[in-house]
Amino acid sequence: MRKGNLVKLNPATCFTVQNGGNRRFVLTNGLNDDQRTVEGTRLANVDDVSAWRDSDASKGIDCAGETKLPPTAFSVPVYADRVYHLVRARCRPQWSYRSHPGMACILDTETGHELYVKRELLEVIS
Repeated sequence: MRKGNLVKLNPATCFTVQNGGNRRFVLTNGLNDDQRTVEGTRLANVDDVSAWRDSDASKGIDCAGETKLPPTAFSVPVYADRVYHLVRARCRPQWSYRSHPGMACILDTETGHELYVKRELLEVIS
């Protein structure tokens, strides 16, 4: 897998036998398995943080009496029937204030966002 390749989800490693894969148990949850999606991660940008700061969710303090922190990432679906452009084959992105090794960065051409997915869930198609 190299930068610039076209990739898609590998059904054998992502989905159960009932949904066209080789897994005995679901990867994350049954709904994602039935919809043939995997949860990817999109990092928050400046617009997301400023929208959060203007919302009521940022006001006040949390249950521990501390100020609320802005979101660092959002969970987004990665679909099995779509083709994605591989931006980075090996990366260690940071969100939730820690690093996540073993990831790949793909470009969602419908939304224009870069998404992070575990490398072993992808396969090269060209």
